[in-house]
Amino acid sequence: MVLAYILITVKNRQGSRIAAELVKSKYVDNIHLLYGMYDMILRVKAIDLDDLHKFTVETLSKIKDIDRTATLIVADKTKEDNKI
Repeated sequence: MVLAYILITVKNRQGSRIAAELVKSKYVDNIHLLYGMYDMILRVKAIDLDDLHKFTVETLSKIKDIDRTATLIVADKTKEDNKI
């Protein structure tokens, strides 16, 4: 399995609409809207790199008002929990 984080900037303040569209994808595990340089971050799970590429090409690139993306592929998971 490949785990990746995708940072997204959007046009025309369309973050909520784009998030509502992306939440339907089987690849998207989490979506957070952000303040700052990027408007949103996705946590994406794919079978392999080809599958991740398929998601970015067939889904992300076709969504209106996505300005640009940056994909960060996780190399190693050191800690993951939901505790604050």
